[in-house]
Amino acid sequence: MQRSASFVLLAALLFSLSLGAAAQEPLELTVQGAAELALQYNLGYRVATLDWESAQADLERAQIVGDADMLREAEKKWAQAEKAYAERTQELKDLVRTSYQELLESEATVENALLAKERAEKQLALDENKHKAGLLSSLDIERSRNSLLDAERRYQRALVDLETRRMKFNELLGLPLDTELVLTERLLLAFVPFDYDLQTCFELALPLDGAVADAREALAKAQEAVAAARSPFTPRVELEQALINEEKAQIQLQQAEQALYFRIRGDYYALQDQVHALQMAERNIELERKALQAEQSKYEAGVISNAEIVAKQENLAKLEQEYSANLLQYSLARVKLLQAMGKHEESDQHE
Repeated sequence: MQRSASFVLLAALLFSLSLGAAAQEPLELTVQGAAELALQYNLGYRVATLDWESAQADLERAQIVGDADMLREAEKKWAQAEKAYAERTQELKDLVRTSYQELLESEATVENALLAKERAEKQLALDENKHKAGLLSSLDIERSRNSLLDAERRYQRALVDLETRRMKFNELLGLPLDTELVLTERLLLAFVPFDYDLQTCFELALPLDGAVADAREALAKAQEAVAAARSPFTPRVELEQALINEEKAQIQLQQAEQALYFRIRGDYYALQDQVHALQMAERNIELERKALQAEQSKYEAGVISNAEIVAKQENLAKLEQEYSANLLQYSLARVKLLQAMGKHEESDQHE
């Protein structure tokens, strides 16, 4: 145990020193690479690892001592620790993927805000030239300036949010907060369809659900109690009570399966609604871009005022931002449903 802890501390020290020596070089990361770092350096996970190692050491001591009661208790605790550690490992991997996705979305938000700011800058420059030529009033210029100020503020805010999210992601991975990362799996920014039907989702989730598993275990114990109570040496009242408990356990299993079905059903159709919303948002953005081009042509011809152009630009920026946020929510909901189905690896491979 001491040797293991010393090795981990030494590895962490060497890692931090290597990061310091290469502070100017950004660290490129895939989702898998980020998960591996978190499993090695995340502080909370290290605590879980220490608990797991402690339970393992207790089991080894009990095996050496050879006392039956002590060994039975140690084996029970080891099984619990093994299960908890496996769950904690998967939870951390899932959290890394979610945070990776959120960080990508923050980067996309900054890019969208920058595009909106650049559109506002071009519009103001164009309006100032028209104002000098006597084609626009000072009120039109003020409107364009206000639009640019708002776009600049949104861009600055997006930068702050991105920096915060980067620091939190570094914390999750167990890295210094100022470590510069480059997320290389850009495909996560794209829409990935969900190709399973509802029945398949439910069937895959059924053996993995904790409540269903507990209900099945309770039913198995109740059935064992019934089998034991059928002995001719067992009072009839015990058999009757065992049969009642068995029927209750069967009902509870059915209830757990139905609860899971409705939860999966709700998540499945909510995901379908998000797909439809994203498709409509894509169409609306494309329509708004074409409308903006048409309005710009009219504006350059002097047919409309800059108020309509500014409104169109701001509406397009809003639609782009909303689409980016909705795409993130869809992606996270999709991964959550895949995880309920035991499709952790598939979600990492983008199907």
